[in-house]
Amino acid sequence: MNNRKLEDLKFGEDCEKLFLSKFKNVKKKSNDKMDEIDFKHKTKKILYELKGRKYNFTDCLDWKVGMNKLVYHQNNNKNGKFYVYMLFYDGLYYWKYNEKQVHKNDCGWDERVDRGKKEKNYYFNIKRKLFKKSKYDIFAPKDMSNVKNINKCLID
Repeated sequence: MNNRKLEDLKFGEDCEKLFLSKFKNVKKKSNDKMDEIDFKHKTKKILYELKGRKYNFTDCLDWKVGMNKLVYHQNNNKNGKFYVYMLFYDGLYYWKYNEKQVHKNDCGWDERVDRGKKEKNYYFNIKRKLFKKSKYDIFAPKDMSNVKNINKCLID
């Protein structure tokens, strides 16, 4: 694993600690850093995915999230809820999964190249207008040391 990937994982872990500090009924789904889904509710059928971002909420019109996360929810969380949380420099936002908002034209293959190699993935593109501001005032940690050469709105 290259240094950039390790830095991204560390940033993600820092964001997860902030998230868990506010969501007391939520726990890590597993100890696998590469698991499809980050968190689950301790007693209810709710799954959570958290994405940390090194910019502000209004800097992009939409974000790409790996389609594997939605597929995992559909296959393993019947009649449950699924949330995608995004932690930005200016706050925490979320999208509650709604099957009616998932359209074929919002899904497709794309790639990121900011970690020293091409990483291709099948993505779901979530529009900013679908996100709501969380009641919790937490913010992504600002570490500007590894933000060069980032296609910031593409990163999953």
